[in-house]
Amino acid sequence: LRKAHPVFRRRTFFTAATPGTPEILWHGVQPVQPDFSTTSRRLAFALDGRRCDRPDVVDRDFYVAMNADDHAENFQIPASPSGRPWRRVVDTALASPDDFQDVDQGPEIAVMSTYPVQARSLIILASSA
Repeated sequence: LRKAHPVFRRRTFFTAATPGTPEILWHGVQPVQPDFSTTSRRLAFALDGRRCDRPDVVDRDFYVAMNADDHAENFQIPASPSGRPWRRVVDTALASPDDFQDVDQGPEIAVMSTYPVQARSLIILASSA
């Protein structure tokens, strides 16, 4: 994923200096409710593919939800920053070959649905091109 998508290979650090949608949107188990406390074991974020730091390059949006707790947690899936539908690309709790799928082949994940992120695992969703 990293080689194929410039949104994962930024040349500059995320900044809020540019007006409009931020490059990174922080979430928790609920959209736009991140828990940055020292006891939190769950965090999610979305990267806006329109805001990668390369001129004239538009990438897919990506959503990453991480669960470091010892039990599964349901994450409510936010809309992608560009409004495009999500597809699951990675779920580290699944057995191979279902744990990683091509960005256009994974199952579609509905906005505002809940997705169970298993204990000590993560998921990555990619927007449509």
